[in-house]
Amino acid sequence: MTTDKFLCGKFLRSAVFLIAALPLWAVPVCADDDQQHARNELPMKQHRDSDAPFLTPDEAVAKMAIPDGFEVSVFASEPDIAEPIAFCFDDRGRLWVAENFNYQTRKSHTDEPVSRIQILEDTDGDGVFDKKKTFTDTLTFTSGLACGFGGVFVGSPPNLTFIADKDGDDKPDGPPKVLRDGWGMDDRHETLNSFIWGPDGWLYGCHGVFTHSNVGKPGAGDEERQSIDAGIWRYHPIRDKFEIFARGLSNPWGFDFDDHGQGFATCCVIPHLFHVVQGGVYHKQSRPHVNPFIYDDIKTIRDHAHLSAHGGARFYLADAFPETYRNRLFMCNIHEHAVLTDVMEPKGSSFVGKHGDDFMPTNDLAWVGFSIEIGPEGGVYILDWHDQDVCGNAIKFPNSGRVYRIMPTGAAPTVRPNLGAMSDTELVQLQLHPNDWYVRQARTMLQSRAADQTLARSLVHSQLAAMFDSATSTPKRLRAMWALHVTGGLTTKRLVELLDHDSEHVRAWAIQFLGDHSRVNAFQPDRAGKPDGSHWSGTVLDQFAKMAESDSSPIVRLYLASVVQRMPFDQRWPILKGLVSHAEDVGDNNLPRMYWFALEPMVPNHPEQSLSLAIAGKIPHLQESVARRITTGNREIAAHDKPGKSDAWGKLIQSVATGFRVEKSGEGGVVHHAMFRNRVAVQTHPHDKRTPCILKRSAIDVPKLGKTRLDLRVSHHPHGDWQLRVLANDKVLADQVVSSTTVGSDEWLDVSVDLTPMAGQRIDLRVENRANDWQNEWAYWNRIEIVTE
Repeated sequence: MTTDKFLCGKFLRSAVFLIAALPLWAVPVCADDDQQHARNELPMKQHRDSDAPFLTPDEAVAKMAIPDGFEVSVFASEPDIAEPIAFCFDDRGRLWVAENFNYQTRKSHTDEPVSRIQILEDTDGDGVFDKKKTFTDTLTFTSGLACGFGGVFVGSPPNLTFIADKDGDDKPDGPPKVLRDGWGMDDRHETLNSFIWGPDGWLYGCHGVFTHSNVGKPGAGDEERQSIDAGIWRYHPIRDKFEIFARGLSNPWGFDFDDHGQGFATCCVIPHLFHVVQGGVYHKQSRPHVNPFIYDDIKTIRDHAHLSAHGGARFYLADAFPETYRNRLFMCNIHEHAVLTDVMEPKGSSFVGKHGDDFMPTNDLAWVGFSIEIGPEGGVYILDWHDQDVCGNAIKFPNSGRVYRIMPTGAAPTVRPNLGAMSDTELVQLQLHPNDWYVRQARTMLQSRAADQTLARSLVHSQLAAMFDSATSTPKRLRAMWALHVTGGLTTKRLVELLDHDSEHVRAWAIQFLGDHSRVNAFQPDRAGKPDGSHWSGTVLDQFAKMAESDSSPIVRLYLASVVQRMPFDQRWPILKGLVSHAEDVGDNNLPRMYWFALEPMVPNHPEQSLSLAIAGKIPHLQESVARRITTGNREIAAHDKPGKSDAWGKLIQSVATGFRVEKSGEGGVVHHAMFRNRVAVQTHPHDKRTPCILKRSAIDVPKLGKTRLDLRVSHHPHGDWQLRVLANDKVLADQVVSSTTVGSDEWLDVSVDLTPMAGQRIDLRVENRANDWQNEWAYWNRIEIVTE
């Protein structure tokens, strides 16, 4: 950064507020669309870069369209923080910020140990930090962090590490301990990120599609590792266990749980919102699924569209905002440069994600918000990477970055907590706190004390059991149940008893907890082929089979579909038999697919039993999938491993380009997308820098009469562009770049090529997806059609 740009923010060390005129709690949050868009002064268009001016933090706040009744403070900014990539709170309400000074571009970084973690404290509660400590400044490329268990868990690929600080002096007790290695960095934007403690005591995180990781303990061989290129993973801090929780998505950089413990991810490029369940396989950007027999992945739950690229996800489960915001999912939209909210409406085993509001457009093209946290006072904290190049292909504003806090106007300062000084009983009582920040922090601390054997277990368990029995709402009952689980207070006997509980959510969580210790998981099917009778008792299996047949709740059946994937193959049949008997599940967003995911790995060795199960059931998707799996055998694996060697590509392209065939598609092969930028699309990629992917149609007789043209509708990857070229009999008829500057407002480019001059001739057509600057050169085809009028 030049000196003048650096100094322009240096003077800022006090609170900067822009306060809306009056609180208008009575006004509906979902304002008229035209009214909401009027608050956004920026063009609603996908872009990679801009010439945005460098605004000082107070200038940036002045540009924000802050909703009535709220105010924004600059919690921290340059020069006090720089290149912030992740943040989290500790149990004292202090903000830990990871600064990544190694990042250069999506394809490059430095290896010097210069990245750092800083601890920022707001001692007077005015929304601006006033005390800072450097915890460590010798890290390399830090991408995620989470405090807990007497230290901090840190993502620094290729490693997931733990840095201990057992004495709490804000200094590392020693060098980072490598918990798991093998994390990739193919795309520096898409490695492990967005750490969050789950209600079940696991540490969860996200992983992007264009980075390949092969995760395992240091020194482990490939057979002991788990590969991941897109999805959600989790790590258990006490049992030292790593699992892939769900596969698919794009570059998720936001994950959170609602007050029933349901997981939700926000994504880029593909539709932005997904309800994520254990063992689920989701719509995946660009690349084929790891398992080629998925056939039909789980789709988005959203019923609306935003511009691409979302970052951060936090449900508002605090008490400072008006009640109408409770349970809304807050997220950042990087290309709209705004804070948005969505509302989850239950539907079957899943939800419909409805747009809440464009909560706060920032009206600053350099605002790159991609992480959100809810603070102990109920404020919404936003991390702004801050740069002209919103896609991270260059650093235009080095050593900048901000954290903003949003609060209701005139909110009184609150006393900063210190949960570490509280007794076990006080931590138990925090499970009833109206701000889920306290609930989560206290639960993690109870789990940590249980691990250290300093917890008064009998007392805590009796108090939590009484809280569970007396709870007046399901979320409060679940809080007690989760805290009991993470502290070892739920025996197998008690969990089996809870399978008969009145609450469908309690029954569902009892199912998941019964499966939590299985050595099998959905994405290690080889392990499931061996008996595991030491874990699954006959009582549990019989109860699961009974529930699969008779439980009326689709939520319970969803959890059964998840847990059955954690069982040995020979124990799955009775449960699956009950699950597939529910005709009411046919149209559910999750259930038919989840049933197939549980059955699919057994089909090759048990084809007759699988087919009998599917035919006796009432799920057409299962019947179709079993038949397809039996008839194709391993041919789809060959096509998956050797793109270009199968007729599968030709079948895919027919959905958008009748009569065309595909040759030489490179990275990712040919991929069908049921939804890309709100349209069906087929994706291709050049074979290499010099060799295009070719869509070819031969021996076309151009009519002698009328006007004939070739119509195409195409799009580009949000982080790249490509060259479209059309040839007839080797004569170039069209040649142009498909990019963010050439597509329309819907992010698609319509191209019409006149074929009339060739009337009466027989031609061979070639439509080429050529490399332009060899960066994310994927082409997306919605329509290729010859039209004669």
